[in-house]
Amino acid sequence: MAGAVTKIGDWRHFARENSDLVRIVRNVQEMHKAKDEGVLGVILGFQNSSMLGDDPEMVDIFADLGIRIIQLTYNISNHLGSSCWEPEDGGLTRVGHRMISAFNSSGILVDISHVGNRTGLEAIDSSEKPIAVTHGNPSSFCDSPRNKPDHLIEALAGRGGIIGCTLYPLFMGGDTTTRLDWCRMVADTAEKIGVMHVAIGSDSVVGWAPDALGWMRSGRWDRPKQAEDVPTFPNWPEWFKGPEDFDSLSEGLSEVGFSSEEITSVMGSNWIRLFEDVFNE
Repeated sequence: MAGAVTKIGDWRHFARENSDLVRIVRNVQEMHKAKDEGVLGVILGFQNSSMLGDDPEMVDIFADLGIRIIQLTYNISNHLGSSCWEPEDGGLTRVGHRMISAFNSSGILVDISHVGNRTGLEAIDSSEKPIAVTHGNPSSFCDSPRNKPDHLIEALAGRGGIIGCTLYPLFMGGDTTTRLDWCRMVADTAEKIGVMHVAIGSDSVVGWAPDALGWMRSGRWDRPKQAEDVPTFPNWPEWFKGPEDFDSLSEGLSEVGFSSEEITSVMGSNWIRLFEDVFNE
């Protein structure tokens, strides 16, 4: 928990020192204000829930500190449920159900991007508010444990949730996947579940050292002894190297038949609507 609070403090300090460029936002009104003033709005979130332990009372504390999104598990199972990488998915735990109730009460979005399919389906059913796969793709497009089967995506949309289609190379078939292929996948997903339930979750990784990747995948025990054992980040496709290429995505979506209004929805306004439904402020 101490490490999590320290990271929040680091972000607050960074935002204060660069207030002309970056601002932490806690609600949709603050997002619109940041955009109007030409400042980058940052939503604070965790990709794991380990800092909560097994105490739902911690949720409201972190909400007060500005956290607005929490993923149930990262790449390793925890108190709340199973990761998508585990050989067996034990489902949402008893404390997992209680945590989701606390997330709902505190205005925190439940993220199931890295959780196992059983845990994810049970989280969808447990939550009174819509939840999200903030960064993932249909497994029918790219067969990976990190992607989601159609029945889970349909269940997510059926409860008002959103899937943020990702551009992380390992989960879209590698850097040889074309923009047209990816945009067709987005269009196919929108056709199946409705365009209002589809958004972008690029999972763009900027400024991370390669030695962080082992920890991301395997946990804190992963400390390669040889430099050659350190994993490296995959190559990104030429048509999307980072946030500067979002305009390219809009062009691609137009090419596969999305209207201007639908592109606006997928590129951002669907997230805004979900945040309005979930965040308390």
